[in-house]
Amino acid sequence: MKGLRTFIGIFPPAEIQKTIGDIQSAFRADNSPIRWEPQNKFHITVKFLGDLTEGQFGPLQQALDAAVGAIPSFEITLLNAGIFPSPHSPKIVWIGSPPDANPDLLRCFGAVENGCAEAGFKKDERAFHPHITIGRVKGKVSGNLIKTIENTTFEPLKFPCTELLIMKSDLSPSGSAYSKQRTISLKH
Repeated sequence: MKGLRTFIGIFPPAEIQKTIGDIQSAFRADNSPIRWEPQNKFHITVKFLGDLTEGQFGPLQQALDAAVGAIPSFEITLLNAGIFPSPHSPKIVWIGSPPDANPDLLRCFGAVENGCAEAGFKKDERAFHPHITIGRVKGKVSGNLIKTIENTTFEPLKFPCTELLIMKSDLSPSGSAYSKQRTISLKH
């Protein structure tokens, strides 16, 4: 039996999602071949877990509650737009910030890594770069769009993080659909 494709994410409030959607709209005007994510899917992936069985959720929840539950709620700041892996080879359009702009988020990421390791998951080898994916490149992107993204500025977007969500992602030809499996609350 195939497991449930799962990740741990932080979802900003609706007003932040709308502001990110407004920034995304300016990029959409270029008509480059990009599959743009809908606003309700905007999130920061803290950890991608892959396929889980139903039986793994309980131990994962317990380990994360212990590792993350003592961390006080904190504020996340999004500062810029960018492209992964590089402007010369664009795959992902994102809104985010340099990792050092959110030390509390980095501390939370470390706690998630430890909790997941406790539950039997491998630690990530790549550095954590907090971002919200707003588009996935599906072909050749115009140089104008690359310049627009690199030169985009906006007022810092700040929002509180009070919980992490364990989410299931169902893939289909039209994209993915998310459903919440569990909530990990931070200390209030």
